[in-house]
Amino acid sequence: MLPVVTMTVQPDATLRVAVDGEPFGAPTFAPPWHRHSFAQIISEVVEQRHSPVRIVVHELDGRVYTDIVTAPLHPTFLSSSLPESPAPVDQTSPAPDTTEPAHPLPCQNGEGYVPGEEVAVAVIVRHTGADSEGTARAIVEPSLLDLSPTHEVILLGRVSGTCIVGHPA
Repeated sequence: MLPVVTMTVQPDATLRVAVDGEPFGAPTFAPPWHRHSFAQIISEVVEQRHSPVRIVVHELDGRVYTDIVTAPLHPTFLSSSLPESPAPVDQTSPAPDTTEPAHPLPCQNGEGYVPGEEVAVAVIVRHTGADSEGTARAIVEPSLLDLSPTHEVILLGRVSGTCIVGHPA
């Protein structure tokens, strides 16, 4: 289940913020949260939880707005058509290390989705077989589910293309 960030606008224009029901205050020595703090609040929670979050905003007049916010791709992962200009060389310092990181982050691309569609990302940890009636069953260790912020499991038929997304009981 996604973390839920609840923001309630107060009569003095400040925000009362809770994450999964627990108070989420402004940083120490900072002023209270205000409307202009929306982006900061959401960014902090997404970064802390490493997960998309559900946002619920309660206005003074009783209106309620909801949204789901995901973390944007880190700028270094985005391709750029503009080459960077070389940095000036300082003759007194050692040459910079230009080797590639030992473990670059892998990336998987795919086409054919509806523009703006939410696309689930899953890592296959094992395969199972469908029985004679076409039913598949997967037993998943709790430790694997704990690695997923949504605790969802996807069953994908390699031949049929059948895709089932659910929460194991």
